[in-house]
Amino acid sequence: MKRASVHQHGGALIGLLVALSAMAAVGCVDDPKQFVPEEQPDVVDPDVCLGQSCVPVDPDPPATGNENNTHDHMGDLGTNAKDPFVILAERQDEGPPHISARLHSCQKIQVATLRNILEGFGVSIEAPDSDVPNAGQLYRQGQGALGAANYDGRVGESITWSAAGAAKLFDIWVQAAPEVIANVSTVPQCQVGGVGPQMFNASNECNADAISCITGRPATPDHVALCNSIVQAASDPAKGKNIAVATLLAANHSCE
Repeated sequence: MKRASVHQHGGALIGLLVALSAMAAVGCVDDPKQFVPEEQPDVVDPDVCLGQSCVPVDPDPPATGNENNTHDHMGDLGTNAKDPFVILAERQDEGPPHISARLHSCQKIQVATLRNILEGFGVSIEAPDSDVPNAGQLYRQGQGALGAANYDGRVGESITWSAAGAAKLFDIWVQAAPEVIANVSTVPQCQVGGVGPQMFNASNECNADAISCITGRPATPDHVALCNSIVQAASDPAKGKNIAVATLLAANHSCE
């Protein structure tokens, strides 16, 4: 047993000596440069030299990006750039951001939503047909113009306004205005403590609280002035009231 152990340890010792001799002959630890290929720069980073794998370091590396591998950006805005004062004038015409964004990125009211709005103001959608179409009649018969979905034709509802749809919507508001005026004080969303405002006072002047209700936002002096001017400019106060209310409703629900 002892003789076998001596032979085993002796073999291991001989193997270790052979490995050390080979490493001494290689000399990578003493001089890592000698393993750099001749065709590559003779500069090596010793920190990344592991065993016999020495990584060469280029003393003059190429730029990260150049005109051959990156987008060549223009040095200026180009020949088609607008004059800053022209852009400023356009921004002033468009109005502040919260107005311009609303004008240019507005989705059409969905047909079902329009019905909910009308019924919320006390407008009867199922009113019988009449010689002069009422709001409910225009709504029911104007589904195509309003962009309603045609499921039989596998066509979804339109999400953008069309000229026909906008015209039809305004017709609906005009015909719905008398019902809105009559019911604005009784609909729950316009009441405070069970009491709602009248749309107009005895002098045919617009009520700011009623305007706030039908537009869903606090009425400004400009809202009231516009409403009053429409009523006063009409040939008949009753017609003027209908047009004024229809104008407010149309503007509020069509991003105008």
